[in-house]
Amino acid sequence: MYDKIAEYIAAHEAEALALLRRLVEIQSGSWNKPGLDRMAVAMADVLGGILPQVRVLPYTSHGNMVQGQTLPAAAGSRGILLVGHMDTVFPADTSFTMYREDAQNCYGPGVYDMKGGLVAGVYALKALDHLGLLEKIPVTFFCNSDEEIGSPASKTWIDENAMRNTAALVLEGGGINREVVTGRKGRMGLRMTVRGQARHAAKPGPKASALLEAAHKVIALEALNNNVEITVNVGRVEGGIGPNTVPDTTTLLVDARFLSSHDQQRLEEEIRSIAARNTIPGTSCELEMISGRPAMPQSAANMKLFEVARLQAAAMGYDLPQELRFGVSDANYIADHGIPVLDGLGPVGDMDHSDQEYIVKQSVMERACLVAATLLALSATFPS
Repeated sequence: MYDKIAEYIAAHEAEALALLRRLVEIQSGSWNKPGLDRMAVAMADVLGGILPQVRVLPYTSHGNMVQGQTLPAAAGSRGILLVGHMDTVFPADTSFTMYREDAQNCYGPGVYDMKGGLVAGVYALKALDHLGLLEKIPVTFFCNSDEEIGSPASKTWIDENAMRNTAALVLEGGGINREVVTGRKGRMGLRMTVRGQARHAAKPGPKASALLEAAHKVIALEALNNNVEITVNVGRVEGGIGPNTVPDTTTLLVDARFLSSHDQQRLEEEIRSIAARNTIPGTSCELEMISGRPAMPQSAANMKLFEVARLQAAAMGYDLPQELRFGVSDANYIADHGIPVLDGLGPVGDMDHSDQEYIVKQSVMERACLVAATLLALSATFPS
């Protein structure tokens, strides 16, 4: 069966790369609703040729999203959730808009993160459909439009549908050495607003400078870094109106990452303590959580799912490594429900979130084969 899957996918490589070009050249930054709505139409059109139940899910403040299902999944059978996002980090006015290829690689906005993964998922389903194997597998394919900004609109759908499935495959880009992702750090995005008392800078004596207090807090926050387990970064500081004025307000934007729920709880406690503790008299601090995702531990269930995929890769003639990745994805939300999830099943590449973003061309079809074979292997565990 591996040979038949590979034969179909290899025969459709040019068609798959043409779809990749079409998707990449649709500008779909997370806040570009018109572009994301065009992406949703494109994905619904493609999936409509494979799956019997395809719907565009309308959203007012975010791009529309797409849900496609086989008949068993639409009828409520617990099965496999495929997840991929259509948005990119590049804004609507970016100059980075074009797709190109050379002999080895494909380049363009979102080619790795993660329109290449969408194409791999599509052609995995196309291969199984062509071989008459898809119709009995309960599969739901969800394409969301807000992953790069924390999935604020799609999280409800993900939470509800994760619980309706027995496993999930997420199509984020694969590691440069073919790695798939069995675990991810969790993340908190925080805003600290430090307040003091404005006055003329020429006046002598103690001053309730919000900026000076914020500097103490930056040092304390950065001291929380603990090698791999916990990382904290104060990435932006805003405050003051000029050098001759004592700042009355300073804002810190903070990124904090952790490996486990225990680390998250400890980190939250330490950050709240820093916010509550003021070094400069006359200042105060407000702490706000503005975004976040739970940790995705390398659980026994995830490792069991990885072993299924690893055996498929071995049958196709190559080793499949696994990794703990420090960035977050929608896999974090799925894992938080205790559902086995394997991520990083998209094409191999690098330089995401930059104008050097690329994928290795041959890995598009390789990953499509891997996803198809893994879906087929997982389906063998479901009741007939």
